Amino acid sequence: MKILFLHGLESGPHGSKYQALKTVFNDVTAPDCSGLSNEAERLQVICNEIDSTTDPYLVVGSSMGGLMAMLLQQARPQRVAGMVLCAPALHRPAAQELTYTELPPLAVIHGDQDDVVPLEVSLPFGHQLTIVRDGHRLSDNLPLILRAVFDLQLQLANFKE
Repeated sequence: MKILFLHGLESGPHGSKYQALKTVFNDVTAPDCSGLSNEAERLQVICNEIDSTTDPYLVVGSSMGGLMAMLLQQARPQRVAGMVLCAPALHRPAAQELTYTELPPLAVIHGDQDDVVPLEVSLPFGHQLTIVRDGHRLSDNLPLILRAVFDLQLQLANFKE
């Protein structure tokens, strides 16, 4: 399954999470939303990138990319097969539009020492949330993020059969 990586507000499409995903899973698309703080503009860039295919994606979103994954899932639910949300920026005003029903399979990873996005915004995910000892970048937990992607891919492959 194709992976769509959505980067954070102050990072770029080819940072450490992307590099790790690319190394392990190879087929990773990462739209460049650098410099765009407006969610509608970001969503347009993301949709333009994925509209060239009809395949569903396993979406990995980091920080604002996590918020964008949720917005993409609401805008184009048929394109989002599953999500791994890394410290999703659900404290931003655009998150108020979100509904948390009928979500695809997902995993949420959030650091207990995050000084950018409050941990509380991830608590509604309940058993899908893994709280780790880490800061906002989750740099000590790249293996856990990769494992979550692998596990979701396996779950989605088994679901298809």
